[in-house]
Amino acid sequence: MRIHHLLALVAIADKGSFTRGARSLNISQSSLSHAMTDLEDELQVSLFVRDRQGAHLTEIGRRVLPHARQALRSMDSMRSEAGAGRGVLSGQVRIGSIPSATVSFLPRVIADFGRQYRKVEVVLLEEPSQGIEPLTDWLRTGTIDLALVELPAHGLKVTPLIDDEMLAIVSRGSAFARRKRLSVVDLAEEPFVMSRYSSERLIHEAYAQQDLSPVVRFEVQDLGTLVSMVREGLGISIVPRVAFSATPPGVALVPMFPRIRRELGFAMKGPEESMPAVAAFAERLRELGRTRALRRLR
Repeated sequence: MRIHHLLALVAIADKGSFTRGARSLNISQSSLSHAMTDLEDELQVSLFVRDRQGAHLTEIGRRVLPHARQALRSMDSMRSEAGAGRGVLSGQVRIGSIPSATVSFLPRVIADFGRQYRKVEVVLLEEPSQGIEPLTDWLRTGTIDLALVELPAHGLKVTPLIDDEMLAIVSRGSAFARRKRLSVVDLAEEPFVMSRYSSERLIHEAYAQQDLSPVVRFEVQDLGTLVSMVREGLGISIVPRVAFSATPPGVALVPMFPRIRRELGFAMKGPEESMPAVAAFAERLRELGRTRALRRLR
């Protein structure tokens, strides 16, 4: 068993097809197929089933994949530790995140980290919901090194990071835009635009506290779509402040009263399992959390 066998297995599993897997490794599909055939012959099992939609792991393939990932990570760790011993931080940091943190917050953190550690590659995977289960699975299987989650995050050892709050987003031409604060009672009869970038749990809880439910007229996937629909007066929404570095044109962001608060944090495997590059990124996040806490005290 050789490194290129493990790389082939992981690439096909991640990309969902031999064609896309070969492209990601910058090799021919024939070479990738040969590598996978060699690995299956050695293990004496079938790892993938091919159909018109691509390539899918067999049951034994799903059980073997985490071990392949761990083997590749161990080799990366050896290189990273050796580099750190020479005073050069290198390697890869793979981050999984809820979507609301990937719009504005995480890109700034990644850019800042990249300027300091130019030889470290940062990979960001966005989980298309605010749910914690996929991120937990990604951590467990070694798909990611660090997960940015909304608290509480049961089953994970989480470092608190950011105190965030939910804001009403309304059309700039709406009478609501001139208000200094809004309540769910004010918004109760307004058509609501629900998005995966919103924390639906907190929104429904805030309405339920007033014996109300949001009048959900539209459900969208993209934050840009939500902003556009609100801008055109098709509805209102409630969104995390962390998703916006500035107020988009044509809309207003208005604080809620009572405030709808939430906390974000990050989880990772034990420090003894983390490469120097991952530990450095985690420390950068902790520094950011301490800086934001100090700002709140001033």
